[in-house]
Amino acid sequence: MLRGWRTSYLDPNIVDCLGKDRGAPVPLGCGWIEDEAAQAEDQSAYRILKGWPVYPPCSGVPLALCVFLKKRTCDDGCPPAGVEWIFLATMSLSNHFAPFGGLLGGSLIGLSASTLLLFNGDILGASGENTRLSGACDFSQRLTKHCSRRTIGLCSSFLSPIKTLTDRRQQWKLSFIAAFALTTRAYVAFVDPDALTDDRLGFARGIPIVSELGFIVGGLLTGFGTRLGNGCTTGHGICGLARLSRRSLAAVLSFMSAGIMAASGCSPSCPFFPYFRTSYDAVPGHLPTEGTKTLGAVLASLVAGAVLPGVLKKLSPGASEEERSTFENSRRKILPSMASAALFSLGLVVSKMTVSSKIYDFLNLKTIREGEWDPTLVCVMGSGLLVSFISYQFVKGWNVVKSDYSTLETPLCQKPPTGQFSVPTNKSIDKNLLIGEIIFGLGWGVAGLCPGPAMFLAFTGYPKVLLRWFPSFFVGSWLAERVKSYQLKRKAD
Repeated sequence: MLRGWRTSYLDPNIVDCLGKDRGAPVPLGCGWIEDEAAQAEDQSAYRILKGWPVYPPCSGVPLALCVFLKKRTCDDGCPPAGVEWIFLATMSLSNHFAPFGGLLGGSLIGLSASTLLLFNGDILGASGENTRLSGACDFSQRLTKHCSRRTIGLCSSFLSPIKTLTDRRQQWKLSFIAAFALTTRAYVAFVDPDALTDDRLGFARGIPIVSELGFIVGGLLTGFGTRLGNGCTTGHGICGLARLSRRSLAAVLSFMSAGIMAASGCSPSCPFFPYFRTSYDAVPGHLPTEGTKTLGAVLASLVAGAVLPGVLKKLSPGASEEERSTFENSRRKILPSMASAALFSLGLVVSKMTVSSKIYDFLNLKTIREGEWDPTLVCVMGSGLLVSFISYQFVKGWNVVKSDYSTLETPLCQKPPTGQFSVPTNKSIDKNLLIGEIIFGLGWGVAGLCPGPAMFLAFTGYPKVLLRWFPSFFVGSWLAERVKSYQLKRKAD
């Protein structure tokens, strides 16, 4: 059933333009809407009139377009396929499309990636791993100093807590996550307490209610896929495409296709629907409780506290010149990483990427026919990509606009010899990349979460994310790491 018009929405001016008297019935296809009582039997005011879907407008323009298209098509009121899809897409844009929030939020995410790149030389990635080598490290190289530049993503850094806490080159990630957590909680507590409220959850047909199993499977697939494919929407989509990486382009096409397939396919007719989706009665269980809010606050406090030892630690008197350089450069990364984290958190919440309806309205292409499709995610990815692309024009070797005077050989807050840009140079489009990103896309479509928004929701106390999705994510990441280690050992033998 598609959304229909209530006559109380009808603009008398539209009636006049049709040559009718004010208050006269308005022709829609081969059907008529006589008055408000005509739809009293359907409390939700959903109707289909002679095959033509019509929608409640934001203004008189959608109605005018509706009537114009119907008067200019076939006499029996049936819509030509091409015209119908144009009409449905237009209705979708007028209903839920939020381009300004998407562009602003995406720009903040791109600015976050740019801050991390230009000041620290690091890549913004919520998952996966990066390496500066032109290919994957083999087993012997992983034991050498040359391969020690290999870094892991923000969420996946919890899989190697000792390395994250002791390796000074990794400790900027603790500062990032701590600032992200504090910004997230401050925004929800003081700026907009209703920022994460999804009014359509449980009421719109295209917005599913993810089951317990859906969160578990989605987290498992996302963790495994992002670790195997070395990235997600941020690492490949915002940063990878910005440096014109064909590898990242292949990754984005893979996870987008899989995400659309999973979200569109998990419909009531899908055999997996009873397992991955649940009834509207489960909606209250998705919302934070006092207990989970406290747990989110405790996690944020623990991460913030973990930063202090690294900040207060002093360099030993007998340190070498290289150790001294590494120590000083690591200290210089703290403030830029915190600024980047704050921008990233704000970008996610401003763009509404933390709201499940925004994700499912884009990934589920079936919502186009229902007038519910929302391309806001395109604005987020596009604006973030543009800002990130501009930042690469200031990095030597990665600038498309060639200029030796405006490019940087060393990040702004770093000094040689250890201060370098850690930009991945792996160009291979291998099976791990494609399989991993397809698996990630399936998990994204099932649960509607990728690592960045999941961190935001976890720190604000959303129980299904804290207690179902993230534990499964870490298990999936661990399994993928075991697979990659096995592959490296086989290659070394």
